[in-house]
Amino acid sequence: MNKKTVKTNSLRGFENCRVLEIGLNGFAECLKQGPATCSHAMPFGYCFLCKNPRLDQIIENTKAHTAAGVSK
Repeated sequence: MNKKTVKTNSLRGFENCRVLEIGLNGFAECLKQGPATCSHAMPFGYCFLCKNPRLDQIIENTKAHTAAGVSK
């Protein structure tokens, strides 16, 4: 497996990610269970921060799901 493959695989499935905006540009709190296996999750105190390059899309997906009343 090369670096390009790892990077591509790590970005797959971001549609299922959910985050909470924390007021810091470029960071959000991961709301998914078990983020320790995510290559974009950074442990920070009691939570994990998301540094996914598609964070803006993940925030929009989370807002859409919250507005629609969909859990998880």
